[in-house]
Amino acid sequence: MQPRHKEIIIKYLPAQTVEQVIELITKYNIQLRITAGRNTKLGDYRPPGIKSKTHRISVNGNLNPWFLYLVFLHELAHLLIWNKYKNRVNPHGPQWKQEFSSLLSRLVFSDTLPSDLVVPVKKFSENIKATFASDPGLWKALKSYDKHSHDELFVEDVPLNSYFVAANGKIFKKEEKIRTRYRCLCMNNKRRYLFHPMASITPLDQEIITE
Repeated sequence: MQPRHKEIIIKYLPAQTVEQVIELITKYNIQLRITAGRNTKLGDYRPPGIKSKTHRISVNGNLNPWFLYLVFLHELAHLLIWNKYKNRVNPHGPQWKQEFSSLLSRLVFSDTLPSDLVVPVKKFSENIKATFASDPGLWKALKSYDKHSHDELFVEDVPLNSYFVAANGKIFKKEEKIRTRYRCLCMNNKRRYLFHPMASITPLDQEIITE
């Protein structure tokens, strides 16, 4: 790895994880790309192909260092499964879950994590999901490392029938929960949408809303 690449990685990762990530990049011939924030995914893995002989992992550069590191491990688990099975298994099937669980379990017992992340990461490792947002405890613990995180609220944090501004700038009224998501009425167009409980929002004073 070139020195300038290491200098870039240092800016995005927790200091105590940098050497490990560099070793993994070298060992598995990984092309690591730090991207702009993407709304649809936090990271991505692409196996070697005809044009590229390297494993390609991308992670969102707007994530805080600990969040970015765990997303990197998520994608690394995909790489390890590809090396074993190629495309013969489901991307987030039992083989991937077992691999990711193993990576996180080793992390928990390595004394690398901050103390407030140990329990939520351990809990998640025992019940792996395809997305971190499926575990509110871990999601909130990771988001607590964001800048200005003390001001951040999620859909699940506000009571029913309260109002909030979503990331797209529109105003919504929180309604009932349907399975794993909340149905919310958009006050701008009177249509209803489903929100993930961990969607970041800004609450509004009900008195300023006119239905």
